[in-house]
Amino acid sequence: MQPINKRNNLYIGTLSGTSMDSIDASLIKITKKIKVIDSFSLKMPKVLLDKMAKLSRTKKNLFLYPTKELKEADAQFTFETASAIKNLLKKSKLKNSDISAIGSHGQTIQHFPFLKKPYSLQIGNPEIISNLTGITTVGNFRQTNIINGGSGAPLTPSFHNAFLRDKTKNRIIVNIGGITNVTLLLKNKKTIGWDTGPGNCLIDQSVKKLIGKKFLFDKNGDFARQGDFKKLTKTIQLLVNESFFKLEIPKSDTTKNYDFSKLFFNDSNLSKFDWISAMTEVTALTLVDSLKKNCSAKKLNLYVCGGGSKNSYLMKRIKMNLPKHWSLGNTKTLGIDPMFVETSTFGWLAKQRLENKKINLESSTGANTALTGEVFFN
Repeated sequence: MQPINKRNNLYIGTLSGTSMDSIDASLIKITKKIKVIDSFSLKMPKVLLDKMAKLSRTKKNLFLYPTKELKEADAQFTFETASAIKNLLKKSKLKNSDISAIGSHGQTIQHFPFLKKPYSLQIGNPEIISNLTGITTVGNFRQTNIINGGSGAPLTPSFHNAFLRDKTKNRIIVNIGGITNVTLLLKNKKTIGWDTGPGNCLIDQSVKKLIGKKFLFDKNGDFARQGDFKKLTKTIQLLVNESFFKLEIPKSDTTKNYDFSKLFFNDSNLSKFDWISAMTEVTALTLVDSLKKNCSAKKLNLYVCGGGSKNSYLMKRIKMNLPKHWSLGNTKTLGIDPMFVETSTFGWLAKQRLENKKINLESSTGANTALTGEVFFN
């Protein structure tokens, strides 16, 4: 194994979320704390976005039977990821030799953790990213977790436990991406993480269908705020009573479980904003219900991160449903910008893998404590 560059403890984490609208890269310095030094977001080319969206809808097992379209998308996404990293280096006025490693999550195309032969498929070839950037790259985090007996998600609880735990306070870190996942950090108790259900996925789908493909998400919750979710109470209850929400934790979810087009029906008494408001309420209710079911702490501080943290209407609905003595904020008050928690996670996971440190996600994914990720040296 090549020696690790420890001169500056600089790492890069990259991620593309469920909305597929951009590739986000953050430059972080890792010591006893995490410091986000700089970031760069590369807008996804429309041709690539359309390809990925189509691939993510297929029912074929692309992990075992990769198609020509998948290989093309993989190659293009890999190139775009390398481009985002190079732009970040240029912006930060750094050389590739200044960076210890890249932790690249890639773009999830399929996630099926509960098949007889489970798999999680991300595009963005870490070996080629390493070659294109000249930087050692760690990837395939979710698949290695599955190989070690886990569900592949959520992986963030290990990072939350390392940097966001407080021995004197009860905290929950809430990451709202396409799916919402939480990490329970209670005083004197082991860390537990799980998926609570939909995050932005149903909201995004409803916006794209009802407002138009020009809009990929509900900025600030402005569309939902104009609607009345109470007009769709039956639909909301139908969703929150799905079998997934009755499963014991830890558990892993997938956006494949949520298809707005199958829920939608035309009704002259319902506006497009009513629908978007209802999908937002589903996200808020399933999160709070899951927390109430699995946490009996009288005082609890919630810290939100991920794209959903920017949706002020969603934050309002979550707060309205919380128990009286539970507070709601975001991870910025804990020292990490809500938009960089996930990219920081993968930068940190890269460091852990290079140093041969095993990751404990037994109470989050069910995996054995093990090395997580594969290393590709430049």
